[in-house]
Amino acid sequence: METIHVRQRLRPSRYAFIVGQEDLNGALQAVSLNTILWGGIYNPILPLRPEEERDGLLKAFDPDFLVNLTGTDLPPELADQYRWHIVGPEDVVETDDITGRRRLGFGFNILPIIQNIHEREVRFVAGPTRAVVVQPERARNWPEFVAFVCGSFGWLPAIDIDFERAFKDGLRAEEAQLPNLTPPPGGYLPLDLTGYGLQLLDRPANFSSHIIYIGDHRSFTDLVEFWNIRATGRIVVFVPIVAYQNFEHSIRAVATEGRYRIYQQIENHADLQKGPCVSEARFKEACDWVNTLGLGPLAMRCWRPRFGLQIEHYLGDIDVAEISAKEGEEISILQDGQMTPVKAVSPPYLEDRAPCQEFSWSVEVRIIGGYTQPEYMFSFPKEPEVEAVAQHAVIGASSRARLGCRGLVVHQGMPWSTIALSPVRTAEVFQALFRQAGLRAEPSEPGRYAEQIIKKMGSLHYDCRIFKICGVRKILDHLGSRDNKLTKGNMNDIVMKKEPDEYDQINWRKELYEDLTLSYRQNRQLDFGLIFDVLLEKRVIRPGATFECRSCFKKDWYHVSEFAEEYTCRFCFTRQPVKFGSSLEWQYKADGLFQIPDSAQGSVGVILSLWRFEEFVHRQGRYVISQKLIAEDTGKEYEIDYAYLGFNTSYELVLGEVGRFNDFTNKEVTKIAEIADRFRRKPYIAFSTLKDSYSDEEKRRIRTLVDRGYRVIALTREELDPYFLHKRFRELARPHPVSLDDLSKNTIALNVAR
Repeated sequence: METIHVRQRLRPSRYAFIVGQEDLNGALQAVSLNTILWGGIYNPILPLRPEEERDGLLKAFDPDFLVNLTGTDLPPELADQYRWHIVGPEDVVETDDITGRRRLGFGFNILPIIQNIHEREVRFVAGPTRAVVVQPERARNWPEFVAFVCGSFGWLPAIDIDFERAFKDGLRAEEAQLPNLTPPPGGYLPLDLTGYGLQLLDRPANFSSHIIYIGDHRSFTDLVEFWNIRATGRIVVFVPIVAYQNFEHSIRAVATEGRYRIYQQIENHADLQKGPCVSEARFKEACDWVNTLGLGPLAMRCWRPRFGLQIEHYLGDIDVAEISAKEGEEISILQDGQMTPVKAVSPPYLEDRAPCQEFSWSVEVRIIGGYTQPEYMFSFPKEPEVEAVAQHAVIGASSRARLGCRGLVVHQGMPWSTIALSPVRTAEVFQALFRQAGLRAEPSEPGRYAEQIIKKMGSLHYDCRIFKICGVRKILDHLGSRDNKLTKGNMNDIVMKKEPDEYDQINWRKELYEDLTLSYRQNRQLDFGLIFDVLLEKRVIRPGATFECRSCFKKDWYHVSEFAEEYTCRFCFTRQPVKFGSSLEWQYKADGLFQIPDSAQGSVGVILSLWRFEEFVHRQGRYVISQKLIAEDTGKEYEIDYAYLGFNTSYELVLGEVGRFNDFTNKEVTKIAEIADRFRRKPYIAFSTLKDSYSDEEKRRIRTLVDRGYRVIALTREELDPYFLHKRFRELARPHPVSLDDLSKNTIALNVAR
């Protein structure tokens, strides 16, 4: 039984509105729909083409649903990817079967928010409020521009709810006439209401939090780009290039608000962003004029934001802020492969009598725990094949769940409900991840041995540290034969040996083990006495003695459970007394799985490699051991010693190859590179050896992979045996690695550099 923490973040569902290329009417309908949706100001509008820009926006915004406003079917690549998460033209408006009333068919409309504001704020205020409905002058292209900037109810489909009247009455909003090419008033606009009660959780990127967007207000492309930049959570003012001087007040407001300290020595400033349809000469002219206003250093940016761009060591052009309306945490109990249900976070503004499924929202679920049960996984790689498996974590609602950037997202439609969760098996997630790469995975027998050894010890991180000690590994090598046995003195000599062996390896190196803690009860520096106690406690070795039968004169070893004051000869069955005297010497054999020839020897290197990654990612990862992989297209068979998944802001996959004292061959190196080539997200390739260093030929082979662009981690005894790596890395540029990339660069520099 284990306690699992279920953290929930409730937010409005995020919709991506798909419109045709240069389809201004479709985009305006998207604007109006977002004006009546809670969270609408943070929903992107995506032209169907060009595909590269569309896919970048989808990657950046990670929407829960697509809303198809193209008037035709979505292309297969979108229809297949989103399947059950598409709002079609027939779903935008829903007709009640009983009343015949037409209402919005998706999302969380603004009526409960208006009612909440009216009850809590407006009814106590005499006179008008700051709420404003803008009435633009009927000049060419001006109403469309004002709709994108302020929101509009004018392009809604036919429904039986007057949202504009509800906004005016509930918030006591005034109408404001807006002449052509003049800045909007500084009131509370309809589009502002859609962000009510939402907290923005910013993420770093190169674009400023405040943008002065200088564009062509008549251009479909500029209007949509402005909308999407603002939908990331930034403060943006659209300045029409044809009348930029008219917008001086708005420019000053954004530039002033955008000037603040990020750190003591770093100050934020607003950016000047060029719209795609503005020439560089006109943009420079406008920027030169802005610079005369004395607003401080404002960066000029002529290139378009590259949504979804991911480059190693680059924050990205522009990231999308996460949104949150309410958060909560519940406790679930994991026992026998089942979890107790948890209460779902209830949405604000809705009473419990709200009509079922008339309002919908999303809850991001993050499951924390399961440290003692690695056979279950609670974080998942965001891949289509994995999503199909991860959806089963939500019982009875798999079609309403999906994998988002932060984990599971469950779509809710009832104010008071529970979420029934189920643990997902780690092996199933890895199989799905391999399937995504065109590989069929099957566990092999050595993998079962390693998994059982870890279970027998207790846990990977806390109980397998004993294998870090070189002398312990040598003891297991010797006891791998069923007839071999050692005394305590023999084992002490092996562990504490300081002379090189046949591999030119010294067993006991104090500098490797001085920080190693084997037990929470350890109150002194590591010595053989502590090591011996752990070997007995974990039943790695079993005590006994060798007796010679007085009847048949056969000698054999007997476990302590087989004798007391007397023992029975296993050859002639004579019962006879044990000779407890000075001649009796305790002898030890391997216990359990460690008795199986080559099982422990082949497993220990894998266990040590997994321990290093487990410690590095703070036990936030999962693994599978010894997998046979079959390519579905060619039928070619491969085998890897382990695969490890680590999670941080995203996921990293490590494919591992382990050697003991033999060299990695060209065939092995080529094989694991071929496997890595099949993955969309480039995995790390990890080589582990129990030797102190790689041979020159191994270094050459591994360097070849690095030179070809593979991400390689090269581990030796110098990285596998110690607990901490600070001393190992202290002379390097990254003495305290925080990412697998840092670990990769450090191990390559130390172990395979020329």
